Amino acid sequence: MEINPAGDMLAVPLHPSDGRGIAFVPFRNGRLGTPTYLPFPGIAAATRMTHVSWHPSGNFIAAALADVGSVAFARVQRQGDTVTLQPWGNQVLAGKYPFKAVWTPDGRHVLANNLQWGPDVAGFWTEAPRGSVISLRLSDKPAEIPNSLVSVAETGVSPEGITISPDGRFVVTTNLERSYVPTGDARKTWHSSLSLMAFEQSTGRFQRIGDYPFDGILPEAAVFDASSRYLAVTNYDHFDDTKPGGTIDFWRLDSDPLNPRPLLVRTEHSVPVTRGPHSMVLIP
Repeated sequence: MEINPAGDMLAVPLHPSDGRGIAFVPFRNGRLGTPTYLPFPGIAAATRMTHVSWHPSGNFIAAALADVGSVAFARVQRQGDTVTLQPWGNQVLAGKYPFKAVWTPDGRHVLANNLQWGPDVAGFWTEAPRGSVISLRLSDKPAEIPNSLVSVAETGVSPEGITISPDGRFVVTTNLERSYVPTGDARKTWHSSLSLMAFEQSTGRFQRIGDYPFDGILPEAAVFDASSRYLAVTNYDHFDDTKPGGTIDFWRLDSDPLNPRPLLVRTEHSVPVTRGPHSMVLIP
């Protein structure tokens, strides 16, 4: 589910969709209106959308199709609460199990996180290899120039969360690793991790910086603050059973003045929450 930039319409992907695809729900004065159900153009009714996101203009929407490994685009047209969708160019093959689709601040590219999950992976996800993050360019003339894959960068294992800084310069994925595997299982990792990439909005290209392991379980999501200098990360649970529930942990972007390569530093600031936080949004 995601709210549009104007703050007056929710888009909710449905599964099983039975042909309806997305629910568009008006939102005014803190109240939800009557949903409009629409199929996503060019997507078969049985195809699962794991995530949809609004373009910064509110005029387009992107859908991550994990089971078929692609990202699709549609143009959104509104007349009051009446919404229609029109296909916008081709679906782009994104990789293996693209879980989310996130627009860059300038709206020129969509980023997607490939988890590498699937029925051909032991446990569907348990033995997945390292994941990746990709950038896709939205065409402004889809009849002449296709939507296209631009860049790929490697991440840690199972990068289920992805966020881009408001200034468009950095991308972070939250990697589950195998922190959730039961104690005693030889596959278990006693850490999760974040992966940091520099991003160039004008070209859509990544520069991988590195992975940052930390003592935590199942970091499902992260979000930058408005300054693009700090990062909040959900921590589902802890390896230390004396710590009840989960936390929201805070990181900062830093660098060595004599070697100005960006890096992530986990701070001492952490807010206790109920076990299992999954998602966050930044309120402007």
